[in-house]
Amino acid sequence: MAVWSVVRISELEGAKRLDAEYYRPEYLEATNQLIRFGVGPLGNFISDIRYGIYTEPDYLELGTDFIRALNLEEVDVQGDILKVRPDVVPSPKYFLSPGDLLVVRSGANVGNSGVIIDRFSEATFGSYTIRLRFNPSINPYVAYVFLKSKFGRFQTIRFRTGLAQPNINIPNLKLLRITTRFSSSFQDDVESLVKQTHQEIIHSENLYIQAEQMVLQEVGWEELKLSQPKYWTVPLSRAQQVDRLDAEHFQPKYDKLIAHLKRTGKAKQIRDVLAEPIQKGVTPDYDLNGQIVVINSQHLGRHNLNFEDTDRTTEVFWRANKRAQIRQDDVMIYATGAYIGRTNAYLESASSLAGVDILLVRPTKDCHPLYLAVFLNALPGLLQSKKFSSGSGQAHIYPAYVSSYWIYIPSHVFQQKVADFVRQSYSARQKAKALLEKAKRAVEIAIEQGQKNAMAFLNT
Repeated sequence: MAVWSVVRISELEGAKRLDAEYYRPEYLEATNQLIRFGVGPLGNFISDIRYGIYTEPDYLELGTDFIRALNLEEVDVQGDILKVRPDVVPSPKYFLSPGDLLVVRSGANVGNSGVIIDRFSEATFGSYTIRLRFNPSINPYVAYVFLKSKFGRFQTIRFRTGLAQPNINIPNLKLLRITTRFSSSFQDDVESLVKQTHQEIIHSENLYIQAEQMVLQEVGWEELKLSQPKYWTVPLSRAQQVDRLDAEHFQPKYDKLIAHLKRTGKAKQIRDVLAEPIQKGVTPDYDLNGQIVVINSQHLGRHNLNFEDTDRTTEVFWRANKRAQIRQDDVMIYATGAYIGRTNAYLESASSLAGVDILLVRPTKDCHPLYLAVFLNALPGLLQSKKFSSGSGQAHIYPAYVSSYWIYIPSHVFQQKVADFVRQSYSARQKAKALLEKAKRAVEIAIEQGQKNAMAFLNT
């Protein structure tokens, strides 16, 4: 059914925006709701706004935290926080402070935002983000929730430009309408929910790290010495067995790792604990209105799956690609790209499909899938992914190689303890999502129905 809106010439917002998309009926209705509530341009509440720095992270152990656009997930600032040398930061103005807001300015997740808390104080930020620092007239945590709510998101979508690479620039961002007409008690409650969200995210990460540390301790990781000489030799017969001639594959540290696992007497190759052959994902037919979740390699996080930013496809396509359908507790491996070998377990209940850069592993009852996911996502698994990766420009691992990985199989009791920590980590993340959703919904109710109803909602 066709949808249209009629806009008078006097209602056009300048000659620069004459496109019909900008004047969609739902945008006009939401704008009118904001105007009735009372709003002003975002630029009126900002003391400093700037694009991030253009530099490549150095993958350092120590340095300045570097927050990129991909770290601004639907819930909080997450993912791999890489580091840069402090001397690449052009001035102190590019260091972040608690209460600063970061907005993605370009790419698929344009408009995503994150608010800075203490643990990212003194971090810097990348060129695909815009940093907003507010003046005292507005609560930054409430501003963050507003931008995450439907009244903020429709504006970041509306004000973006470009087709192949959508983006939003500083002049347009400053035009967004935002409100400060919330009572102090309402703002305090919303700020409290945001801070609780951060606490749950940190709790979730800590629980996962505990699971990983348990595995490393059980494997005897601290006893393993992976130092190696500057050169090494390998018999031609061994190279012929694996059809590899590159020095990377034959690094002695890999041999030391596998020998260490074998000495425990509890190591097996993945092929020996497979309930089904390893499956490779497919290239999906994307559909914004589809009901089936598509999980690609970029959705696999350091500690958990970034489920909120996943893509969609149709049920018809999902049914036609049974081998790529993801089941609950499936082990998903990042098979192509920068974070090759990264592994998450699928703990969601929604019907999902694996993208082409995902490998699906389903172990037998001898190996708990959540334990396997933690093992593969820890150093013993990641090193083997490095060993078996191939390709120069784009690293890749194949199912046959993954089948040859050596894994440590502890007791069922120990595996269950690890799995319990993973599930607790997932539960904490779900709680964080619920807290942020409650804050967003409260802001929406305040604008649509009044603050009295919003406070009643917050108290439920």
